[in-house]
Amino acid sequence: MLLLGQTMAIFNYEFAVSLGMQEDVGEISEFGVQLNRAFGVGDTLIYIPLIVLSIIGLSLKKRWALFTSAAVMGISLYWTTTAVFLFWFLEGVPNYSFIPGTEYWIFIVFYLVFGLWGLWYLIYRGESLIR
Repeated sequence: MLLLGQTMAIFNYEFAVSLGMQEDVGEISEFGVQLNRAFGVGDTLIYIPLIVLSIIGLSLKKRWALFTSAAVMGISLYWTTTAVFLFWFLEGVPNYSFIPGTEYWIFIVFYLVFGLWGLWYLIYRGESLIR
């Protein structure tokens, strides 16, 4: 899903829109499109590789995987906070008419819970993952 929504938006934004993975320029303005593409680059170069490394490292029970996993959880919390306030601050901005639906808030809550639970688990039980 990240590859389709985020990585594809870097190279072919309209295709990502046609898949329902990004918002149309008419709702978020050209500035919003470029902001989404920038997040796509960050996800593609940093977040996705950290997720892959974490999964590999945890399956091999490597201590370094606790650090990459903590980074994934931190990014998840950072992304959630940024998205919530972005939607709030953009309300009423000229050429921006996008109003996130229920599916966005479900996704945001999922990331919030994922980040909080994951970070809590790594702090209090992380060692059990590599034994």
